[in-house]
Amino acid sequence: MTALLLSVGVADAQQEQSAAPFYAGFRASRVLSSYPNNQFPSSQYWVTAAKTFAAKFPGSTPAGIWIVSLYQSAGLTQFSFPSGGKTIPNVRFTTVDYNEAHLSVLDTAGVKVWLQVEPGAADMDTLIAIVLQRYKHHPCVIGFGVDVEWFFANTDNGGRKMTDSMAARWEAKVRAVDSSYTLFVKHYGQSWMPPTYRGNILFVDDSQDFTFSANPFNAMVNEFKSWGAKFSPARSAFQYGYKADSVWWRNFADPMKTIGDALRSNIPSVSGLFWVDFTITKLIPITSVREGVFTVPSFELLPVFPNPFNPSATLTYRLDTESQVTLRIVDGLGREAAVLESGLRPPGEHSIVWDASEFAAGVYYAQLTSSGRTVVRKLNLVK
Repeated sequence: MTALLLSVGVADAQQEQSAAPFYAGFRASRVLSSYPNNQFPSSQYWVTAAKTFAAKFPGSTPAGIWIVSLYQSAGLTQFSFPSGGKTIPNVRFTTVDYNEAHLSVLDTAGVKVWLQVEPGAADMDTLIAIVLQRYKHHPCVIGFGVDVEWFFANTDNGGRKMTDSMAARWEAKVRAVDSSYTLFVKHYGQSWMPPTYRGNILFVDDSQDFTFSANPFNAMVNEFKSWGAKFSPARSAFQYGYKADSVWWRNFADPMKTIGDALRSNIPSVSGLFWVDFTITKLIPITSVREGVFTVPSFELLPVFPNPFNPSATLTYRLDTESQVTLRIVDGLGREAAVLESGLRPPGEHSIVWDASEFAAGVYYAQLTSSGRTVVRKLNLVK
């Protein structure tokens, strides 16, 4: 069966590349420290970001890499949606779905996304199934992605290297859900990719920090050019805009377009360009997005993310008026463990990260108090 998949893969690569569309947009993850006030941007922000980036390359489709799981440690990956009653080794889920509402907005806006995981030591066949079966009803979803750097990162430095049979099986699993879906695999090193299997896979390079060179822009283009040539005739895509390189790209009048134009003119197989979430709000400010009138709920402590967590979690609360607030953490016996906020706060949404590195595993409660009102959220610290 594997041999058949490999032979079909060659034909797929040759037949499907010429008609492939070009995508341009963002990488979005819940690494909340990437965003102003540690707050994940709104759905409309991501629509604006994708369309702003895509407009720089006429004929391109606005798109994004939408990350649904982040690697934690010791082989564990944290998903941003509930388990649905499933227990899966090396996988942790949240109690609420952080993706559904955003994907619905992307559906109507015509923005396309790959749903990406940082798999850790979890079974890849299982991850493909649970992600795509959950979100396949969304027209915005066009495939599934794997950041190989985090594939068995607990045992293999830089992640476990892919084999041809592995690539063929993953692609078959993805396309079994929807034959129009594509698989992308991502790494900064060519040797982590499958040696010969190409199929219709999109090969994504996320190399960064080209400041070692006297001409870092040229170094980036040459690195990505080598990547494209290595995996041709399969399509390639590039994820860029990292902070480490901002020391040079920030001098461009339009970094997104300048770098993108250079990659497109030098790499015939390029099919996608994605600016990373770590710096995207610097180039497309959140304040530039108009979303109409937003009414803040009177007093609300939002679900904690991630939860369960280790070692840190983000707590977000909303106020309708300027208020004296106290946000504290208490343990399962009601003893105060930490005070995260105390004082006068303006109306709006506020986020704070609780680093529980020095605390024992167990159940804790976040208590938000203001003017005699108290709301509580349960947290589960696992170690």
